[in-house]
Amino acid sequence: MLHTFGPSSCLMLNPLANKHSDDLGQEKRHRPKSARIPAHRLWLFRIGAILVGLLPLAACEGVLRWIDLPRHPPATDPFVDLHSLKPLFELNPETDILSIGAQRMNLFRPASFARVKGQGGFRVFALGGSTTQGEPYSTETAFPQWLELNLQAAMPDRRVEVINCGGLSYASYRVLAILQEVLEYSPDLIVIYTGQNEYLERRSYEGLEDYQLLHLTRYRLSQLRLVQLFRSWITGPAEREEIVVRQPTRMQTEVDALLDYQGGLEEYQRGDTWHDTVPLHFRWNLEQMVAGCQRAQVPLVLVAPVTNLLDCPPFKFAFAPHQSPQQRAQFSEYWEQATQNTGEAENQASAGQALASALEIDPHHAGALFLLGRRQYASGDYAPAKRTLQAARDADVCPLRAPTAISAVIREVAQNADLPLVDADRLFSDASEHGIVGDQWLVDHIHPSLEGHQLLAEAIAEKCVQEGLIQPGNLQWREDRAESYANQLRGLSEAYFHRGKQRLEGLLLWTQGRAKKTRSE
Repeated sequence: MLHTFGPSSCLMLNPLANKHSDDLGQEKRHRPKSARIPAHRLWLFRIGAILVGLLPLAACEGVLRWIDLPRHPPATDPFVDLHSLKPLFELNPETDILSIGAQRMNLFRPASFARVKGQGGFRVFALGGSTTQGEPYSTETAFPQWLELNLQAAMPDRRVEVINCGGLSYASYRVLAILQEVLEYSPDLIVIYTGQNEYLERRSYEGLEDYQLLHLTRYRLSQLRLVQLFRSWITGPAEREEIVVRQPTRMQTEVDALLDYQGGLEEYQRGDTWHDTVPLHFRWNLEQMVAGCQRAQVPLVLVAPVTNLLDCPPFKFAFAPHQSPQQRAQFSEYWEQATQNTGEAENQASAGQALASALEIDPHHAGALFLLGRRQYASGDYAPAKRTLQAARDADVCPLRAPTAISAVIREVAQNADLPLVDADRLFSDASEHGIVGDQWLVDHIHPSLEGHQLLAEAIAEKCVQEGLIQPGNLQWREDRAESYANQLRGLSEAYFHRGKQRLEGLLLWTQGRAKKTRSE
């Protein structure tokens, strides 16, 4: 009889093999748990080892930044060409006084200061657009003026001067040019309020299709001081790495806003591709401002702008470009029902249903979103109302209010650079009823009221104290500023406020695209 044996039979017939198998089993059962490392812990160990290995490089990078090596001149804006921009301030050699030139008075207000800062002087430059200037009034009631009164009350033993460099319709790329100039004038502090005017002048960002991934990564690496130092050893004195853009837009000498001309509102179209790149350009400008202040060792305070959500409808809304004629006709029918059915509860319910149907067709229609946000606010649903009104602002075809993407850049840049940030949007939201900013604090879509400018100035002054940027010599400065406020207001005539109201009327017409100037002019 033949017998066949499997592997188990062989082990049974071989006592040595059996004993070896038992020994292996016992060894496995009695192996310490620490010897069996879970896979996820092994990966954590490897990542930790890499991070530990990078610590010396990070330390060297920090030291190089601290001692500011290697040093570079300011970068040239690779997105736009401001070839013909002149300095803002002109020197009078007889008086040694620097003043804003007469040819810039169409967009700026008078400001002057001594070229040589006196002993004990504390000089601040406030940069930005029309909010910084104080529109629709003027510099006498703008937040830089109230900031000066706050700082002077806090430091009575020093001569405080806050120079207002706010330019009407000035976007960040123009503000950057002014910053690079005023850093030469011995500032003790820079305050920048920007972000509202980024969409006023049309630019072309041709050649940036692949920038987001390839060029941005290359640019970020080139900003490491270790990389710059290594390149300087290999190739000689390092030059600043520039982003290569195929065709930077050649800008006019001064602001050439679309809304300054007849038909300007029609120039804004839903789906404009250049709008998507504006936050990227804005980030570059803001980072250059930070780098410039760091090189000059001048403290910088950034301000995130505030916008009117509750009482400012979108300036323009339109059909989505991809919608079919049938969708547009259906949306128009629902839109008419939603905007006309008011009054009785039954009509309100019908209007709500029509609005919901319209948003199903076009979820990003700025007008429909604003109408929904207002309905939510009226119903007491304040948190959803705020989110919806923010979405309406961000979907505005004519973005005259800083959208979420712009404000997010300011907060990220401030956080990355560990800079003092005054969040005006949060400041005014906290002071507004139900946390939604409207006409309570703003006179139009973006400009604070007189009380709003005071509130903003006080927040900036408090931030300066918190961050140690100033050392108050007067512990009662918050109480003492009230008298300074009263004196400032007593010095203003009724004509000053009357002119401000007239400018506000003109500004409202401008936002509606009702300018009278033609391109030929």
